[in-house]
Order: sequence, then structure tokens, then C-alpha cells
Amino acid sequence: MQIFADTMDINKAKKDLRGKLLAKLLSLTKEEIKRRSANVLSILSELQIYKDAKVIMAYFPLRGEVDVLGLIGKAIGIKRFCFPVMDTAKKELRAFEAGDLDRDFLPGPFGVRQPDTEKTKELDIGKIDLIIVPGLAFDRQKNRLGRGAGFYDRFLDKIKPPAKKVGVAFEFQILESLPVIPPFDQKVDFLATETKVL
Repeated sequence: MQIFADTMDINKAKKDLRGKLLAKLLSLTKEEIKRRSANVLSILSELQIYKDAKVIMAYFPLRGEVDVLGLIGKAIGIKRFCFPVMDTAKKELRAFEAGDLDRDFLPGPFGVRQPDTEKTKELDIGKIDLIIVPGLAFDRQKNRLGRGAGFYDRFLDKIKPPAKKVGVAFEFQILESLPVIPPFDQKVDFLATETKVL
């Protein structure tokens, strides 16, 4: 019974944190997001794991998330990029390679833009060198707080070395510690913020 109670407490703590962080993210202006994102991308692009990566899984940002599209726009054609497609029936992410940020995407579940599976090709996740991971929050131990559906946790659990996972976040999204439920909640290998790498 104690474990069940602890899990309920952790889930409540996560829900409360999600509410606070979403409110803060949604309060940012477009200019703030653009400026802050540019700083994160400057740090990310200098990471050796980014420079070395040939196949990168990225994401199409939701409002308030670090906007990685500028970085992708510059590197597409030099590096290969894939993006998550949500399989809501199986509650899992699938990776589809896209070469055009305008023409290869459609609105998907939860308002997320994702590759059009008719125009793009599914990629074997074993070919991915680097995954750029969004999140509502991360902590100094590199734990991640997502939006609660568990899609990324299930996906990241399948990713094996030498592939690396790098979380991207604004400075205020890095907390001392997060409520986590191991082994389900997945960590990242690195964190890139506006000012540093963890």
C-alpha cells in the first residue's frame, strides 16, 4: 500500500509542477522565446555530440518550448533529421525522416506538427545518433518532466548507446530535483540551457 501511496503522491507533485511550468512557458512572449531559444541553440550547436551526429531526432516545438527549427533549417541537407510521429493506438513514438520543414508536416495529436507519413519514410531508431529532447522541466541529475502522456519515456527507453539524448530547456526549467518514478521516467545524457551544458 505504501508504494501505491508514494506513486500517487509523486504523480500529484508532477501534475502540480506541470501546471506551474506550463503557465510560466505560456506567459513568454514570442520575442522572449526567440531570444532564449537562440541562446540554447548556440550552446547546443557547440556540443561535440551535435557536431559529430549525422542522424538527429528533433521535434516541432509547441508554444513555449525551445524553438529548435532555426538550427534544423541551417543543418538540414548536411545532417539527416527525423521527427516523432505519435501512434496514439500503441501509445508510442515512431521516427520519420523529413527534409522540408514546410511541406513534410501535418498537424498531429495534441496540436503537435509531425511528419506526413505519406510523404516521409520511417527510420530505424538504431540509426539515430542524437535525440534532442523537449521537456517541461529537467533537474540537475538529468531527470525529465514531460507533459504526462509518457510517449517520450517509452521511446527513450528503447534508445541504446552509442546514441545520445540531450535535453533542451530555458534556465528556469532546470530544478534542483524532480519527482520521478524509476525505471519508467527516463533521463537524458546532457542538458543544454541558455548559458551552459549539464
